[in-house]
Amino acid sequence: MGYSETPSHRIKTIGTEAKQRMESPGRLTRQRKEGGPVDVARSREGRTLGSRLFARFVSCGHRVVAAFALWCVCLDGVAAAITFTEFPLPTPNRRPKAITAGPDGALWFTDESFFDDAIIRVTPSGVFTIFSLPNAGAFLGGITAGPDGALWFTEWFEDFSRRIGRLTPEGTFTEFPLPTDGSFLDGITAGPDGALWFTDPLGNKIRRITTDGVVSEFPIPTANSFTFGITAGPDGALWFAESACFVLCSVTAGKKIGRITTSGTITEFPLSTASLSLGGPVVGPDGALWFTETGANKIGRITTTRAITEFSVPTPTTLGGITIGPDGALWFTEPGVNKIGRITTGGVVTEFPIPTADSGPGSITAGPDGAVWFTEYTGKKIGRIALDGIGGAAVSLNGSSFRPGQTIDYEATLTPPFTPVQVDIYLGALLPDGVTFLSLVQVAPGAISTVLAPAPVPFLANVTLAPIVVPFLYTFSGFEPVGAYFTYAGLAVAGSNPFLPENQLSLAVRAFQFSP
Repeated sequence: MGYSETPSHRIKTIGTEAKQRMESPGRLTRQRKEGGPVDVARSREGRTLGSRLFARFVSCGHRVVAAFALWCVCLDGVAAAITFTEFPLPTPNRRPKAITAGPDGALWFTDESFFDDAIIRVTPSGVFTIFSLPNAGAFLGGITAGPDGALWFTEWFEDFSRRIGRLTPEGTFTEFPLPTDGSFLDGITAGPDGALWFTDPLGNKIRRITTDGVVSEFPIPTANSFTFGITAGPDGALWFAESACFVLCSVTAGKKIGRITTSGTITEFPLSTASLSLGGPVVGPDGALWFTETGANKIGRITTTRAITEFSVPTPTTLGGITIGPDGALWFTEPGVNKIGRITTGGVVTEFPIPTADSGPGSITAGPDGAVWFTEYTGKKIGRIALDGIGGAAVSLNGSSFRPGQTIDYEATLTPPFTPVQVDIYLGALLPDGVTFLSLVQVAPGAISTVLAPAPVPFLANVTLAPIVVPFLYTFSGFEPVGAYFTYAGLAVAGSNPFLPENQLSLAVRAFQFSP
């Protein structure tokens, strides 16, 4: 165990005993392409990435293979293994709460301890670094990667003082005090305007803070909305969930999904199904917002055109966090029955028991390693669930919103299936018009070009895949189309039509917003 001291906090780097198989990927030379005007052909059909490229997974059941840690599922008729790995927290009395993918290829989570509240970093191989907060006695809420390359989180104290915290990957804390009305804070997300947006459940407000600490607030029209989760939507607005209950809740109607523009205009959409509370929302691969409904035992979906669909979860349970997975499905926690759930955009649900009993799964996020990561509040562990056997594709970005002059750092990680097959590799992004693909194409070893076309062009075609990492930098000039982009990395059967689900082996999606 090693320690390094700083004036405001201490950092611990601790190795874990958990074992994982690690491959040494090949790496292409990073190439920077400066931004320039992009002429995009428009289409009235409004075909989306979700309906074309990502409508792919068909679940066909599961069975236990070994000690609850390895599950077998069938994706498009191909056997695959679901593998759990759990990393015990390095010191006693820690309670992991919210988790997010960081800008540095690691996972970051908020932690409540009786004596040492902290923000903790864990690498994909299970090495923890503890960043103790400058002030003792804090209660922590949500955490997110900010547009400035730092981690941002919510915190409050018993004297009702509240702060928004900022932590650089190197370990420097900054705290911004907030007005003291209300009590606690919860969800936080990077907005499309380069600011951070967060919820104030008891203050009944959505708040905004710039990266230099200027705070704005927007009252929610519905009294006692008790808003917790918030996310940046695909339409340039922020979306949030109104649970309409704080303590001693009952299964009642009145829950809503809210939308707020960056100028502060709020619209609310009532849900007809009675429920206890809501979790999420999160943007799915189909461009809709997905959320959990505890009490109703459903996963909800709302489009930006306000169409609401609900899907029942097979096991009666409480539901927690939800995230888009690296496989184009949604993954969610089921703390009431100690499971992780997976739902396709078509509504097919599969559930997987967590190896540790009564682990208390809560927050969940997609990691930069192509796995899904979650917190175990009572189990005092960080869980990882990986899909193996059919090859994997993962995408990581250095942020979720960008503006002119900023650089996006795209990185695709591709791993081969257990049984070698010839594949086509697809890398790139779908533009905001929903029909134009910007494909990355390798023109020579280490050299990448781009192609704009109405269909994706292979990065490499008809290859036997070896582990590989493909990085790509792009600096926005301001002439690019404004709106939501969907970056992707995919594997398809060599020489096949990548739009047909039976030809798609693996697919990862990451969305971001570009604003002027």
